[in-house]
Amino acid sequence: MNKKHFIEKILNSIEGIEKAMPNDDLFYKIQNKIEVKKESSNYTKWLVAASIVILLSLNAFEVFYKSKVNKNDLSVLIDKNNNQIY
Repeated sequence: MNKKHFIEKILNSIEGIEKAMPNDDLFYKIQNKIEVKKESSNYTKWLVAASIVILLSLNAFEVFYKSKVNKNDLSVLIDKNNNQIY
């Protein structure tokens, strides 16, 4: 009987407990810091996305335009009548 009474006492020990409420000023300060951090992370995401687009554009320019020029330059260096490169 003593064991059952102890278990019931433990289970009923949370009755009457109220939820802790923070100070209003502290709550608003925390909310403002959270909002500021969200804005900066969106800015960082856009900055990273723009950097990737610029990098891909430069790489595409290099591949499509510079490779055509390099192929023409190499063909001038190699004698077409002679297949020896060395």
